[in-house]
Amino acid sequence: MPRQAVSSLGHRLYTFWERFREDFRTTTRDGSGYAYHYLSGLLRMDTKRHFAGIGRAAGISGQNLQHFMSESPWSGPAVCRRVQEELKATPELIAGGVLLIDESADEKAGAKSAGAGRQYNGRLGKVEMSQVAVLLSYLNGHFISLTPPWMKVRYRPEECLPKVAVRNGSSTPSST
Repeated sequence: MPRQAVSSLGHRLYTFWERFREDFRTTTRDGSGYAYHYLSGLLRMDTKRHFAGIGRAAGISGQNLQHFMSESPWSGPAVCRRVQEELKATPELIAGGVLLIDESADEKAGAKSAGAGRQYNGRLGKVEMSQVAVLLSYLNGHFISLTPPWMKVRYRPEECLPKVAVRNGSSTPSST
C-alpha cells in the first residue's frame, strides 16, 4: 500500500465512522464512541482483538465496550442497510468487480466463546480451538469494500450448537 494511502487511513476511518455514528445514538444515549473504538481496534490490532484487549488499547473499559456490542439498543440490521445503501450509491461499483467470500479465524484459549471449537484455522495453518467467521468483500480496479465487523457471519461447528444455549459466559447474537 502506498505511503500516502497508509498515512490517510486514520482520517478515512474517522470519516467512515462519522457517516454512521447517528446509527449508534438513541434519545438518551450516545454509543457512537464505542462503535469507533471497536471498529478501530479490530482494524489495527494484530492480536487480542477482544473486548478487553480493544478497551485497553483504546483506553476505555472493555466491559463497557462489551455492553455496547451486546446490550445497547442500536440496530445492527439498520446499520447493515445503511452500508448497503452507500455501496449501491458508489459509482465505482457499477462494473468490472469481483465478489470475494473468505473465512477468517480467531484463535481462542478455551471453548467458552460462542462458536468456538476445534476447527481449521487458516491463519495458524492447523486445526485449533478457534472461532470462524465468513466475510464478504467487493473489489474492482478503483474500490474495495470489506465486510464491516457487525455484518460478519460466524460459523458454528455442529458440535457447538446444542451446547451454546447452556454454556455460561457465552453469547449467541441472533443475527449470526
